[in-house]
Amino acid sequence: MKIEDVSVLVVDDSDHIRTLFAMTLKKMGIKKVHYAADGAEGLARFNTDKPTITFLDNMLPKLTGMEVLKEIRAVKSDAIVVIVSAVSSIEAVHEAKGRGASYYLVKPYMPSKIVEIMQKLLNLEGSAI
Repeated sequence: MKIEDVSVLVVDDSDHIRTLFAMTLKKMGIKKVHYAADGAEGLARFNTDKPTITFLDNMLPKLTGMEVLKEIRAVKSDAIVVIVSAVSSIEAVHEAKGRGASYYLVKPYMPSKIVEIMQKLLNLEGSAI
């Protein structure tokens, strides 16, 4: 997949996290980026924007990340969804994977981890960051 074909949805209630993603994705050359600050908005944006990959915080207002993941899977069973969470327990990771998460990213993380995950999950060409 070429980097210019990628669209990303970032669902997180933290302005700081959304800004971190914006800077990282811009450096990668990704121009199609969408954001949502709560679970309900995130689900609506997913359905409208049809992103290539979704980064979904687990602890969100209105709908949790797990609830949004369930709804995303019902709409698009092969969607690429990365759960982002400060919770690093084995149980939380297993729950996310059991519900269909493509990857589980533990906070805090370095921007390079976002790039690594995207390259791995999307087989990206031309993303030298």
